[in-house]
Amino acid sequence: MNKLIIFLVCLIFTVSQQITFSAEKEQHLDDIAVTVNGKIIKQEDVARRLQNFQDVTPKELKAARLEIIDQLITDILLDEFIDKQGIIVTQSEVEEEVRHIKNNTRDTLSLEEVLDSVGSNMNEFKTSIRHSIALEKYFNNRLDNRALENYFEKNKSLFNGESVRVSHILIDIKNLKTQEEYSGALEQIKNIKQELEQGNNFEEAAKKYSHCPSALSGGDLGFIQRKSILAEAFLDTAFSLPVGMVGGPVLTEYGYHLIKVTERKEGLKINFEDVEDKVRSAVLDAEILKLLDRLRNDAQIAVHSAMLK
Repeated sequence: MNKLIIFLVCLIFTVSQQITFSAEKEQHLDDIAVTVNGKIIKQEDVARRLQNFQDVTPKELKAARLEIIDQLITDILLDEFIDKQGIIVTQSEVEEEVRHIKNNTRDTLSLEEVLDSVGSNMNEFKTSIRHSIALEKYFNNRLDNRALENYFEKNKSLFNGESVRVSHILIDIKNLKTQEEYSGALEQIKNIKQELEQGNNFEEAAKKYSHCPSALSGGDLGFIQRKSILAEAFLDTAFSLPVGMVGGPVLTEYGYHLIKVTERKEGLKINFEDVEDKVRSAVLDAEILKLLDRLRNDAQIAVHSAMLK
């Protein structure tokens, strides 16, 4: 598995833990961004990483701050887990993986320049590499072939290239604040679906109601594959629908969606042995996300309220 994947997963992993606010006696509150199981993340650590985010909107700056805080929290939780499990990762293992990634990066920018562009650096990257290697060691003997084959049978569309062409209608909820507004958005999407069930044209409804730029083309998003950057709930619905059927409402971080599959391309006929490495990688990614979620749920995390503004 490419360890860079884990770095990116950790970088964009959104805060899912219920957070609390508290003052610290050992250090002035203004100096503290977060405490994680008693360990302090300083505000200067967050500010330093934010320096690379210039000429962005306040909303984008807030999102970047939350991502940085989340990465720092993840680093602490993984350090604690790795130490508790007694997993050893040598410096030579980390350096070898860095060399491997550099040799396989065919971009106009160097790895250092890429890291700098996202507000990171080589030391932070090596920390993520260490975590990735340790997690692979931890899960290596826990993923037997039977578990991998079962996952393959249930998720063939992840590996055989199956794709569907989808259109959607989106009612945006990102800027809503009150429960009344959320309820209104849900009621609106339900009313739109009712209109469709009564015979209204999906494409015309998308042009009329959808808050997505795809509204201009009747909601068409083109062909998508099962492994995609789209929300899991969206993908689950899209790949479960027969052609011509409308599904939803589906809730994602962007809002409420109605989804219509307009075409389907069947995947190739493949056997488990053909994609065993890809299956192992997919299962490993899923297990790591479960572990991160469990570590967060068990952790004592306190975020200074100023960090959320």
